[in-house]
Amino acid sequence: MSIVDDKLYEIGKLVDEGMDCHNAARALKILGIDGYDSESLGEFKLWNDYMPLDCGYDEERRNLHILWDSVDRVPLGVNCAFAVPYRQLLAKKLFKSCGDGFVANEGCRFNFATNIEIGKNVSLNAGCYLDAKGGIKLGDYSMLTEYVKIFTHTHSEGDHMVREYKPVEIGAYAKVYTAATILPGVRLGTGAIVATGAIVTKSVEDFTLVGGIPAKPMRKRNFEGEDLREMNQYMMKDRLFQTYDG
Repeated sequence: MSIVDDKLYEIGKLVDEGMDCHNAARALKILGIDGYDSESLGEFKLWNDYMPLDCGYDEERRNLHILWDSVDRVPLGVNCAFAVPYRQLLAKKLFKSCGDGFVANEGCRFNFATNIEIGKNVSLNAGCYLDAKGGIKLGDYSMLTEYVKIFTHTHSEGDHMVREYKPVEIGAYAKVYTAATILPGVRLGTGAIVATGAIVTKSVEDFTLVGGIPAKPMRKRNFEGEDLREMNQYMMKDRLFQTYDG
């Protein structure tokens, strides 16, 4: 096996054993991050720890979240041969649910992973941010491109600690283009498209393209096929790292 394969195998074994603080420290060392032991990891405070909503993390999920963020801070994080399957390993245990073929590029961040449900062959490109306090569902073959942001909560203008939570659902084969923002309570229908830079405040019907601020329907999606799999909504060439059921 290659060095990359060896490292993935070793981290995979630790994930299977259970990511307590001891195994998390071992995983960090495999990534090339030294100087952390069980005690120091047990003292870590995540952003979630200071939020008024309980994130529902146990020790294992807390450590998996630390490992998710940490890989972007070492050279291995830019080696897709390692980083993509590494994130797949973590996602299966970290999120509420995660289907096969999940691909996440570098810099993807989230807060409440236990409120994230991911279907099959979902793709997140670089720099996506998922505020999952109110819950997020990403349907099969859905795709978020670079720097997309999804928000599921709002603040009272009169009292910042008063918040309202509304889930967001991204339908199967929906696609959200660069730097678009999805606001709380929105549902994107099957095959819907959000144009670059749009801010989506209302739900979008199936196979509809929306754009603008606020986003409005512009036209139907260009697709003349009969089988949605013909959209080839995979992140990388040759369906690398993803599953194929054609």
